[in-house]
Amino acid sequence: MKLYGVFRSAVRSDTLDVDLGLREATVRAAIATLLSRPDCGELKKLLVDGDTSDPRSNTLILVSGREIAALNGLDTRLSENDELSLLPVAHGG
Repeated sequence: MKLYGVFRSAVRSDTLDVDLGLREATVRAAIATLLSRPDCGELKKLLVDGDTSDPRSNTLILVSGREIAALNGLDTRLSENDELSLLPVAHGG
């Protein structure tokens, strides 16, 4: 998984390996696995708001360079060679 901006700063790395094991390989499963990691507490605070585990309001999510809204959203299936990228979305007013 590739991380950009404040997400990269939160984990002090621009990449993280996410092992989905035998779980269904989807964007949703990859995000859930990531958010359950003890070393990703700061990242979780940046990715999700409040009680929701849906990162889409704060994050542009790409699978091999394609935004997941153009695919199957969080249910987009991941293949072994896919690269999942998380880019922070800046909100302003």
